[in-house]
Amino acid sequence: MMIIVDAPVPKAQAEKVLSLSTKIELAQVPAFGQPLPKDLLKEAEVIYTTEADFDPADAPRLRWVQTNTAATNPIMHRPIMRGTIPVANVAGAYSVAVAECALGMLLALTRRIKLGARAEKWPEDFQPWQGEDLYGKTMGVVGYGSIGRQIARLANALGMTVLACKRRPDERRDDSYLLPGTGDPEGRIPKAWFSQSELREMLGQSDIAVLALPDVPTTQQLIGKAELAALPPHAYLVNVSRGAVVDEPVLIESLRAGAIAGAALDVFAEEPLPATSPFWKMPNVLVMPHIASWTDMQATRATEVLIENLCRDLAGEPLLNLIDKKLMY
Repeated sequence: MMIIVDAPVPKAQAEKVLSLSTKIELAQVPAFGQPLPKDLLKEAEVIYTTEADFDPADAPRLRWVQTNTAATNPIMHRPIMRGTIPVANVAGAYSVAVAECALGMLLALTRRIKLGARAEKWPEDFQPWQGEDLYGKTMGVVGYGSIGRQIARLANALGMTVLACKRRPDERRDDSYLLPGTGDPEGRIPKAWFSQSELREMLGQSDIAVLALPDVPTTQQLIGKAELAALPPHAYLVNVSRGAVVDEPVLIESLRAGAIAGAALDVFAEEPLPATSPFWKMPNVLVMPHIASWTDMQATRATEVLIENLCRDLAGEPLLNLIDKKLMY
């Protein structure tokens, strides 16, 4: 089994892949920005990739593809997404990292850690430093996939009530890859479930709204004027999904007007975020440069999903995390 890899794979995980079977051959090629070599594509049965920059017609033996991303944005317009070859992602691999970042950003706002990060002397006026408890608050999670469920797990541990919004709220189970002891696989944490058409109703009950949904045609600018107006004035918005799901000019207007208390943003419609963006200078906004999943364990955990799927393939079992090419997630 020839496996082409153009995604980061730590040495220990590469050795683990090779140990699965004497039939496995691992061909690692330079990552990012380079088409996959056609001579290797002729023999490839599995491809582990970031951008899937190849034509499936050049890979006659290809049986399935694994991306090292949870989102489909990098490969949405690639030829592989138009054919019948199965494509899996690494949903669940980054849930811990992104959830910890989301809660960290939220705490930086609610406990005024952002204020402390730039302080240079002991304050004379302590009033601006007064924090807000998260215990007893309600968090509305928009997008209840593997990341949303891990955020809900942490929020629940902090004593928060969790509400969940997803495309099919009747589908409570999560069958994606899970790290042990993470997420909400049975969907037991939320106090209430809402469909996308009921989003404003959920936001009206939320002290914190967390966006953890994919950027697909049905979610672009999902959070607009009406949705932001539905949030209480004391509410915070946390976005660890994609910038395109928010109408940013309307969000800026809402923040300036005090219509919501603040926002913690890891993603933006334009990246890198321009130096001229008002977000940089807004005191009630925390900006991060799209690094919520980027930790010392990122490549390791992503490769573990590949290993799990290789084990399943060798055993003749169904693959995990298969992407629905119509829904694009």
